[in-house]
Amino acid sequence: MSTYQSPAIERRQYPRVREIFLQACDYLAPLIAGNAQVKTVSNFAMTHMLQEHFPDLSTEEIHIVIVTAEKMYIAGRFQGKIQS
Repeated sequence: MSTYQSPAIERRQYPRVREIFLQACDYLAPLIAGNAQVKTVSNFAMTHMLQEHFPDLSTEEIHIVIVTAEKMYIAGRFQGKIQS
């Protein structure tokens, strides 16, 4: 019986997003939490803010950060990032 396992293939396409995600969540946490209650912060504003802090991210990468952070908040996995 063989126990050979093929090497894992890296399927992730956005390594830079993974590098900065937690830091980006720190910036977005108050906005996302407030936005869920008041609906005043647009994705455009969050995009602009992330572009200022992470100028080397593409528009697509910024969109991935925002959408993922919002989904984490909705799923209740973002609570530790929100400073009240």
